[in-house]
Amino acid sequence: MSDTAIKAGRMPSSSKPYTHAEIHIPFKEALLVALAAGLGYGFDAYAVNIYGMLAPTLAHDLDVSMKTIGLIGSIFLVGYTIGTIGFGFLADRIGRRDALGWSIILYGLTTALGGLSTNLYIFTFLRFLTGVGGAGELAVGAPYTAEMWPKKVRALGTGGIMFSLYSAGYIFAAACALYIVPRWGWQWAFGFAIVPAIGVFLLRRVVQESARYKHAAAEIEHYLKVEGKAHPRVNIFSIPGAWRRIIVGWLLYIANACGYWGITVFLTTFMVQKFKVTPADAIFYAMMFYIVQFVLSYVGTGLSDLLGRRPAGILGALIMIGCTIVASQTENFQTFLIFGAIMIGMLGWLWGVGDTYLSEFFRTSLRATGFGIMVGGGRVASIVAPYLVGWGIAVYGPTIPFLATAGLWILTIIGYLIGPETSGKELEEVQL
Repeated sequence: MSDTAIKAGRMPSSSKPYTHAEIHIPFKEALLVALAAGLGYGFDAYAVNIYGMLAPTLAHDLDVSMKTIGLIGSIFLVGYTIGTIGFGFLADRIGRRDALGWSIILYGLTTALGGLSTNLYIFTFLRFLTGVGGAGELAVGAPYTAEMWPKKVRALGTGGIMFSLYSAGYIFAAACALYIVPRWGWQWAFGFAIVPAIGVFLLRRVVQESARYKHAAAEIEHYLKVEGKAHPRVNIFSIPGAWRRIIVGWLLYIANACGYWGITVFLTTFMVQKFKVTPADAIFYAMMFYIVQFVLSYVGTGLSDLLGRRPAGILGALIMIGCTIVASQTENFQTFLIFGAIMIGMLGWLWGVGDTYLSEFFRTSLRATGFGIMVGGGRVASIVAPYLVGWGIAVYGPTIPFLATAGLWILTIIGYLIGPETSGKELEEVQL
């Protein structure tokens, strides 16, 4: 197989040729896919973050320490890591749309069941399964959306829409924590997750499968008819240049995942312990922070479409380092509100650009698999983040664990420095 054919994700010359020009994707269809994937990711945010918001309440009602709450968070991330890799692999086998459908049913159902459980071990196991299912939203949704959007605005359509709706999911979770929990208890906030999950699952049934995925599947079928045998699947690790890109992905997502989970699981706890605000006020302020994140998701991805993935990613990491240092060390609550809001907002910037960037690295037949391996590798490191931060808060107080996360974003800078530039190009021009 020629290098050109490999880069384009084509079969050998005896099969039906594939060119990007043959694929016409109406903007309405691309937008619908982005919204469907983004809404699913938003309700993943609900299922994920309702736990962190209610950490003090859960610790009290389940009669456990914050260290145990952190341990449950780490077990959840074990499931998230497995789901990231597993659903990425599944999406390249059964299709993007079906894989996403299975993921949302899994995490919606297990989150709802978690609200029915008062047994610590059952609750922990259900959080593990929620992690497995929730991971599929990003592992499949980002590559799926990237395959549908035009090159000039791919980051806005992929990372921008998906992560802004993730932010909206957090805001929705915060509203439920503020208005449902005081009236009916934390169990109802968990159980409510099944309602939007069913709605998004039904929406998924009307969106189109990725045009690029359908072409790749058709070419494999055509090859089978022409050659009389199944086309051998390529080992992603054997592709020239693949290891370099995988390492870039690991660097970006060790920072993204450890930074996100290290900060957000205990964000409300940080405010309660350091600034003595009430848990309800802490949730309200966190909700305001995520409104900033909603906006900065578009700012970061828009800049990456305009200036390039690498400049936008590096700039985002530098801003994140500065804001984390100030937000974690200040003793003035007003200063914290300003820099804390930007700190949380920059997570949307960095994840939005990173989601798009890694979705552009590999050919269609391996895109979701490669994305899952890269993001999953970063999440392996993040498994211990909630536990370490919970332990650090218990031993040293809230400042030092949060300050330590600032150093993570140096990995992001290194990753973008050694990675390729992919913005403004068709996927077939930059993929391996």
